[in-house]
Amino acid sequence: MKRLLLLRHGKSDWQNPEQPDNERPLNARGQRAAALMGAYLRQRGMIPDLILSSPAVRTRETVALVVEALQREVPVQFHADLYMADARTIARTVRAAPDEARTVLLVGHNPGMQLAALKLSASDAAGRRSEIEDKFPTAALAVIDFDAARWADANAGDLVAFDSPKALV
Repeated sequence: MKRLLLLRHGKSDWQNPEQPDNERPLNARGQRAAALMGAYLRQRGMIPDLILSSPAVRTRETVALVVEALQREVPVQFHADLYMADARTIARTVRAAPDEARTVLLVGHNPGMQLAALKLSASDAAGRRSEIEDKFPTAALAVIDFDAARWADANAGDLVAFDSPKALV
C-alpha cells in the first residue's frame, strides 16, 4: 500500500502586492496552520517517508513548519514543476516517487491540489469528496491510499481523510 498526503500551503502574505508570487511568504495565520497540520500528521502517525514540494517561499515555509511539528527529519525534494502545477503534473510527480517511500507528502498550490485530489481518488471512504469539490482551503490535507506496491501504479486511490486547520480547532 502507498499513502499520499496532499497538503496545500498555508495562507500567504499579501502585504506587498508588488512582490512576485513565488516569493510571497506565509502570514501569521498560515504559519500557525502549517504547524497545526504537522502536529495533526504526527498525532495520527502519518509520518511521510519523503516530502515533495513546490519551491515557492510559502511552500518551503509550510514544509519547514510541518517538519518541525513532526519532530523528525524527513527528506525533502523541491521540484520546480510543482510550482502552480496542474493535476496532471502532480499525478506524474507522485507516480515518479521512489518506491522505498511508503508515505509521500506533496506540498503545493491550488487549483492543482484540489484537482489532483479528485483525480487520484476513485473511491471515498472518508465521505469527504464533495467537500474537496467545493473547496480545498489553505493548509488543507487530503489523504489518499493506493492499493499498489509501486508509485507508478498509483492511479485510483481511496480518499481516507480530508481535514483543514479550521476543522481541527
